Amino acid sequence: MIVPTGLLAKREDDVDLPKIIGILKGGLASTDYGTIVTFTGVVRGMTAGGSPVDHLDYEVYEEVARESIQGMAESLAAAEGVKNVVICHKHGAFVPGEEVLYVAIAADHSGAALETLRLAVSRIKHELPIWKKEHSSDGSHWASL
Repeated sequence: MIVPTGLLAKREDDVDLPKIIGILKGGLASTDYGTIVTFTGVVRGMTAGGSPVDHLDYEVYEEVARESIQGMAESLAAAEGVKNVVICHKHGAFVPGEEVLYVAIAADHSGAALETLRLAVSRIKHELPIWKKEHSSDGSHWASL
């Protein structure tokens, strides 16, 4: 039985895109899907205002976020044509270039996969109880995901 997965990981946890794809494929036969799409969120080197980023701190309300990210994965996996969904958001301190978010979707066709991916990223940014604090030469401030 396929179970969509929502994960929170600490910066130091050994989680990367190949592991996320492995989880996604777990339990699926290669004939169960026609496409896999992925999204990797990376820390940018500049703030929206153009200042160089020193680092970002992602803070999370773990108990609520774990429930929220799991529920999100399950609801996204219910979309027509979608076979499985894995979402992983990391938390802690990250420097520019480091990966902080992975979304992987297996689906019958690319249209369903891409549509679900777009929805997943939007929901992550607006619904997960994760907060981002940017530290730059202009000081530190909270920013939207």
